[in-house]
Parts: sequence; structure tokens; C-alpha cells
Amino acid sequence: MVFSLFKKNKKPQQMTNRVEFCITNLSLGAADAYDVLAERSDIEIEESGCTSHCEICEQGLFAIVNGEIITAPDAPSLVQAIDEEIKQNPLF
Repeated sequence: MVFSLFKKNKKPQQMTNRVEFCITNLSLGAADAYDVLAERSDIEIEESGCTSHCEICEQGLFAIVNGEIITAPDAPSLVQAIDEEIKQNPLF
């Protein structure tokens, strides 16, 4: 008898774009962008205690979209830059 650790009838999960925010950067103004993105179903949001990008965090707002750092001077611009990155480099 053959035993498998993997389920054969597993439904495929749709990949979602991943956006990661630094907690410190959220407190500096990125929270407004977070609130807008949290309502979307095509984005999975993750909060990190620190993303080790302190030099970028000091300069303005940023998020990490599918592994790419996106920066902007304010929250509406950050949302727009994130949307642009997702359009140019989607996961699906």
C-alpha cells in the first residue's frame, strides 16, 4: 500500500499579491494606505515588526509588494504606486 502525505483532492488556491508593511512606517503615515488596501480581496497584507529597511523608513512611506520595495511621499501616492507595481508584475 502506498501512503501519501499530500491530499489528492486539494483545491488549488488562487495566488494573491502580498503587501508587507513595517509597524513603524504604519505609525508614520502608511496606515492610511493600509486601510485602503485591507478592503481589497486581491491583496494579502502582512505587518512586520521591522523589515530592516530603516533608511527607507526614515525618508518616507514604503511597502514591500511581492518582494519589491515601493516608496512614496504620502499614503494616496503609496496606494497608487502599489497598484502600479501589481499591474506591472502580477502574481497571477
